[in-house]
Amino acid sequence: MSLIEMDYLTGALTVGPQPEAVGQKFDPMGQVLPYGGNTFVCHIPPGPAHQALTAAQTRLREGRLAGAFTFLPPSSFHMTLFEGVCDAQRGDDTWPRAIAPDAALPEVTARFLAATAGLPLPQRPQVRATGLFGGFSVSLTGATPAEEGGLRAARAVLSDATAIRRADFASYDFHITLAYPLRWLTVEESRAVIALSAAVLADLVAAAPVITLGPAEFCTFRDMHAFDPVRTPAPAAQ
Repeated sequence: MSLIEMDYLTGALTVGPQPEAVGQKFDPMGQVLPYGGNTFVCHIPPGPAHQALTAAQTRLREGRLAGAFTFLPPSSFHMTLFEGVCDAQRGDDTWPRAIAPDAALPEVTARFLAATAGLPLPQRPQVRATGLFGGFSVSLTGATPAEEGGLRAARAVLSDATAIRRADFASYDFHITLAYPLRWLTVEESRAVIALSAAVLADLVAAAPVITLGPAEFCTFRDMHAFDPVRTPAPAAQ
């Protein structure tokens, strides 16, 4: 059992009275709230991996503590390659150095479109699941060291192009979000969620030992339920 998971699920890692997404991305009942921005993601295309992830989410939905989470639509499943900007977050390391902090979101999107035109980004990267954190986030790594290196290199290219360098740039963990927690759990509840997560992960890995992602896409979003491609970057040179 992961102590980090336990500390996160019980709220011991934060001073907030509730998970950060509540009141920002979702209301306390789990209804989605407006939360606009842009990002570079690889969607999970239809196929065995998407089916396996959907099945994993279904098992979590059927758990006795499912009411403590809000679940994302399977159509939104994706792995974030590089975080763009969020309209509601304009802090020092979350905002492009070369763009005024009061710039309108459409302006930022247009500038990113121009700055990333023609960049050779991953087209069908392969990853594997290494964990299911707290019943809501599938941890990922490249299916091979070369795949992992390619994903990290793409992040560096996008960081340079967008002039965004977050404090967690080097330590960022790739993942697929299945849900968001809505409240902190008790220790007993956390143990139950962590145990269910371990069982669900084992079945997910058996069903999809390798997950082939879709191409890297620059997307905009109005909330956490849909990520709409603005442009699919050019294929990497062979």
